[in-house]
Amino acid sequence: MNRYIKNSIDIENIDKLPSYPIPSLKDTLEKYLEWVAPLTGDVELQTAKESVNDFLAAEDSDKLEQKLIELGSRPNDSWIFDYWVKSHLEVRAPLSPHTNVPIIYENESIAAYSQLQQISILCHAISKVYLDFRQQGPKKYRLNKKEYSSDQMTGLFAAINHIKAGIDEYYINPDISDFIVFNYKNNLFKVKTIENENVISASRVYEALSKIVNSTSVTAMPNANYVTVGVDRNKAGKILSEILENGNNEKSYAHIKDSIFVFNLDDIDSNSMVENLNNATYDSNAVNRWHGKALQFSCSKNGVFSFIADHCFVDGGTELLMINKVKDVIESTLFTFEANEVPCEYDEIQFQITDAISQELMEMKTEFDACMQSFKTRVVNFERLNRTILKENGVLSGDGFIHMAFQAAQYMTYGDVFNTYISVDARTYFRGRTECNRPVSKESISLSKAITEGTMSRKEFDVLLHAALNEHHRRTKICQSGVGVNRYLYVLEEVYKEFRDELAIECQPSLFKTEAYKIIGNNRLSTTSFTHENMKYLYFPPVVENGLGIYYLVNDESFAIITAFNDFEDDLERFISNLEYSISYMLKMLVDGC
Repeated sequence: MNRYIKNSIDIENIDKLPSYPIPSLKDTLEKYLEWVAPLTGDVELQTAKESVNDFLAAEDSDKLEQKLIELGSRPNDSWIFDYWVKSHLEVRAPLSPHTNVPIIYENESIAAYSQLQQISILCHAISKVYLDFRQQGPKKYRLNKKEYSSDQMTGLFAAINHIKAGIDEYYINPDISDFIVFNYKNNLFKVKTIENENVISASRVYEALSKIVNSTSVTAMPNANYVTVGVDRNKAGKILSEILENGNNEKSYAHIKDSIFVFNLDDIDSNSMVENLNNATYDSNAVNRWHGKALQFSCSKNGVFSFIADHCFVDGGTELLMINKVKDVIESTLFTFEANEVPCEYDEIQFQITDAISQELMEMKTEFDACMQSFKTRVVNFERLNRTILKENGVLSGDGFIHMAFQAAQYMTYGDVFNTYISVDARTYFRGRTECNRPVSKESISLSKAITEGTMSRKEFDVLLHAALNEHHRRTKICQSGVGVNRYLYVLEEVYKEFRDELAIECQPSLFKTEAYKIIGNNRLSTTSFTHENMKYLYFPPVVENGLGIYYLVNDESFAIITAFNDFEDDLERFISNLEYSISYMLKMLVDGC
């Protein structure tokens, strides 16, 4: 995997966290058949069972399982991590918002400062978090009485998803960086934030940023960063390689790659949640982003903050960890801004771009504008739904409750229930990533049908709801234990592709060619959820043409941000209407008993 990940930093299991489990092939395939059964017809399921039996009876299955065990037994490593990085590097869709989702950042503790002072505080705090991590290494941390690995932080800072034709490459700066990149009016500046192994004060950073903002009047359209909004990433990779043929451009790009992170100050306003999320992805006038950078923060003209982390190396749980550490730095530091403070060092990063490449970059911007307009986004609030009401009425899992509503809503919308993706964190293990929960079960389908019919009694509702919730909880625990289905099957197929010659496997196993195998990997509803006081809102487009992208939160306030491609806007509206009805009906049955 070193062909795709350029990293020479040792990522060691300092605190001896549990190794990522290596599931049994036989057990995994049994779960696969169980989980795919509610999603297939009798013929497809029978074909799947036969393919599993044939595969397990063949010598090739033993060869693949032993190779996977070998990969998973390497010290300070896991069988999933490199392959999951590779799966993201192979995606050819635009980096953001399709793979790397924009997240709104809110922090009331810095709200009293001016906008540029807030930015300087964040630059200081993030640089401090980065320096501490590089000095201490991937230490474990505790959250909700569990211990988690911080190994993904290695690739969150001073790193980049380097866009290339065919497959991208993930690069991590081997040295400790001492600067960030500040982006204003699409002009890029190298700003020093660490000096003599200490983080420079926010006041000095503020003075430098003030000078940059006051002296930058012309918007650079285009700049080399336009290549990062390429809708055709193969084309973008080709153009980036052409830009980097110029030696000066290559040196400038090294500054982007090696910087701790990028901060973008936009020249446009954000005035609604959907607009906030759209603008978090890019400044529609000037781009003003470097997508693929491992971490970038942004701020709109009217003070809406956001950030994007590259998803190749980092999952949502690590983003939460980073934001929490930034919060700790901010809350433990007294920030003062003195007049006549000496600014930190800064220099402009310049690229030399030919007229021909400039034209291609502007075409990329036009294509990305169309991409951003290709899907609809709806914010749906559920005023009566909150965790307190659920707990008072015997429902301990807000996540499970809303997923039952999702299943009922899609059954009403489509007359069927399709596969659903739920991201489940597996970072309690060293070098863990996420597992993929599949919540569609015979229990959830029975509940969905009963909600659609709307004639059940309170007792019948209780029986069906808790049966579905118990199964949902069981599957969640399986995934949290690192022994789910989808990640293992994905890696098993990748191991076949990479080692089939070495293992003398002549034919592709029929397992990978069945309709059931395609169905279990399909994400008609792609969902995610997390909560932190500083990061609350995000969205992402659907991952399949006719699907829905859903970010949801069930807490004191509950809501969902749902997307669909334009051709399926009617499905989106009907799904939302059915979802509101399903939640209302379920709460009425749960609370009122009728």
